This record gives sequence, structure tokens and C-alpha cells, in this order.
Amino acid sequence: MNRNRRLRRADIPTRARSYPTLRPTDTWDVAAAPTITPRDRLATFCHVELGYLTHVAGDRPVREVFRETVELAVTAEAHGVDTFWVAQHHGGALEGLLPSPLVLLAAVAARTTTLRLGTAVVAAPLEDPRRLAEDAATLDVLSGGRLELGIGAGADARAAAAFGRDHGWRHDDCGAVADALCDLLGGDALVPAAASLRRRLWWATSSRAGVDAAAARGIGLISGRPGMEGELGRYWTRSRMDAPRVAVSRTVGVDEDPADALARWDTDPARAWATMLVVQTQPARAPFEAHRRTVAGIAAALRRVPGLR
Repeated sequence: MNRNRRLRRADIPTRARSYPTLRPTDTWDVAAAPTITPRDRLATFCHVELGYLTHVAGDRPVREVFRETVELAVTAEAHGVDTFWVAQHHGGALEGLLPSPLVLLAAVAARTTTLRLGTAVVAAPLEDPRRLAEDAATLDVLSGGRLELGIGAGADARAAAAFGRDHGWRHDDCGAVADALCDLLGGDALVPAAASLRRRLWWATSSRAGVDAAAARGIGLISGRPGMEGELGRYWTRSRMDAPRVAVSRTVGVDEDPADALARWDTDPARAWATMLVVQTQPARAPFEAHRRTVAGIAAALRRVPGLR
């Protein structure tokens, strides 16, 4: 087996591009795009949704961590959280225990009714795009259309080697998988069909090239790096979506008052571009009760501060 194999676009069957957009691909001119300011953005979209992200980490038995993650999702729904995100980690990287996020989210789907279910993220270069599309579509049907499918290039070189991929090509490979997902989810050959999932794709990136790639494909943007507000504004200007989607991830310390974290968000420059605030507790291996306190505390603080959501 060639352990440095690159995922080639030629390996992936494609069809004509299909984008969920009000800006047709044959007329949309990025160079002629209007400059969007934070004031324009806030005047148009004032509501910011709330998400919670867990890396499904810990030093407890894996079964216990998985069970606690499902319970945490139930708690998040009870407190009005819009989307519950889980991270994928292979081989225990960064203390994460979840290599198969769609499987765990299926368990969450069975215990919830309105909570949206997000992956933040699936390492796209390590996935067969058709297999990923089929698995994602199955979960989306089971959950009643609640999946938010986030992908990214991945940062774990050891995982790339274990899957026989060339880590150096991860960004190009992520673009190839993103294109294939757009084609498959937007087409009519996927079984089960989940056409609306095409409008719920997300791309996690901290690079300008990644921002432009997501914007060009009409894919939502996930950003967790501070100082990205310039790139977020660029995404809003270049996005071919009629309503761009930006999820901004911010951390809350295990002993921190969630209200203090929310006060930081009130003055965060990225807030002007965000359509969703995604909160995560650090360190990721914190016990279940710490995650539960963050969820409850952030939700309660939001209710006390009109206009932040």
C-alpha cells in the first residue's frame, strides 16, 4: 500500500456543480462584489445562534465519556442551545476519543427532538466522499434534517499516515472532497436522498485560501482563531450564498464564570460577522459537570442580556 497516497480529484466522480445561492455562478463577479461592513452585517442579521462544542475527551472509560456526551447534548437542548457540535479525533489525538462522530450523533438524535447535530469537524482528506455522503444522509434522515456537516483539512499528520494519505496535500484533498460532497448531496443519485443537507455544509479553516474556497462553494465557515475578523469580512463579501453563515468558536475556562466569557464576546471583533457563537469548555478533558455548568451558565447569561442573540 502506498502510505503517501494523495486523494486525486480524478478518483472522485463528479457532476455539474450545484450551489444553494441567489447569486448565479454565471453572473457572480467576485471583483465586482460590494464591500460589506460590520455595520451592514449587524443591520441585516442581529440574531446570533448558540452552539456548544465538545472534543469528547477525558480520562474516564470511553463508554462513560460517550454516555456523558449524549447526556450533555440532552442538557444543551433543555437549555435552548441551537446546535451541539462534536469533534473527530483519530488515535486519541489531543485526548479526543471519538473517531466516528456521525455514529455518536445518531445516539444523540435518538434522545433529542430539536437540537441540531454538528461535526466540527470531520477530517475530509481521510474520508471516502461517497461513504461520507451516504453516512451523513442517513443520519440526516434519521434525525429529521438536523445534521450540520462540518469538514476540514485536518491537522494530525499521524492520522494522515495511518490512512495512507499525504499530509502535505491535505488542503487540496479537502477541496476535492468538498466538491464531491456538493455534487453528491446536490444530485439525485444518493440513497437516501438528503438534498437540503447541501445547504448545511460547513468548512473549518483559518487560512485565506480556505475562506475563499468555502465562499466560492457556498459553504458555511467555521472559525476558531482570534484575529480572523478581516477574513470573516472577506468571506461575507465573497460568499455566493444569499445568507452567509459564520460559526465563531470561543473557549470558556473550566473555572470561569460563563458570564465573563459572554462579556468578552460582546466586544469580540468577530461578533460583527458571526451568525453562531460556538462555546467550548477548556481543557477539553474537563469532567462532565464542568461542561454542564458552561452550557447552563452561557444559556442563562444570554437570557439576561437582550440583544446578544
